[in-house]
Amino acid sequence: MSKEFQSNNKLLIKVINDLSDFLPYLVIVGGWVPYIYAKYIWKNVPNMAVTTGDIDFGVGAQDFKGKDTVSSRVQKLGYGERHVSMDRPFPFVPIVKDTAGDAKAEVEFITDPKEPRDLVNKIMGTAIKINEIKHFSLLLGSVVTVKMDDRDVQIPTEDMFTFHKLLTFIDRQNMEKLRKDLYYVYYMLRFSPQGAQLADDVVALIKKLKEGKKVKQNLVEYFSSVDSKGPLYVEQENGPDTYIDNVREDAFDKFSVIRRRAES
Repeated sequence: MSKEFQSNNKLLIKVINDLSDFLPYLVIVGGWVPYIYAKYIWKNVPNMAVTTGDIDFGVGAQDFKGKDTVSSRVQKLGYGERHVSMDRPFPFVPIVKDTAGDAKAEVEFITDPKEPRDLVNKIMGTAIKINEIKHFSLLLGSVVTVKMDDRDVQIPTEDMFTFHKLLTFIDRQNMEKLRKDLYYVYYMLRFSPQGAQLADDVVALIKKLKEGKKVKQNLVEYFSSVDSKGPLYVEQENGPDTYIDNVREDAFDKFSVIRRRAES
């Protein structure tokens, strides 16, 4: 385990502790989710997926009664700030730092464009930049709770995390992030102890939800053959593998199970 990863993990735990009062209203999303599954839920997973240093939280519209906000809390705690506009102090992206100041990570907050912003602001305040992602309410509405460092933390369910990545990866402007999204799906399908059940559950979501049509289109475009873009991107992001000789072929097989059954 690299020193960089250990530092990032400590920063994640620090943010969780710093925002403990708000955890019932926040959902950890993004690249840390597969890692949390591997370490805290699945156990005994040989590879732990972490290809991100950022810490992402989802936030929806809930009945929040607290007097403090996430914005005021991180400012009181002396978090760093990356200002979105150079000529204005707000909105800003919080930056968590370790005690020595050597390691740092941006803490991003995301909501669905359809969520009432006034209710989101009750939790967040108005100073922090909040990103908007279409279909994000799917993640916010399907969560499980896991204990991390004696804190109850919410993360998306395995099936919804996987479904949402298959739905939204294609919208990424950044090719590196697109590849990472597909890698996270591969990781979930490969290492979940209930991998076959996870595939079943994702297929069920594709058939149940109106967004499933788009997921099917994405799978056809990126995973129609072993030489399509999807398996290639997963192979590139995964890198050399101790356990599997042909990652591209394995990725194609796992994604194709979902693609074929969703089309049937």
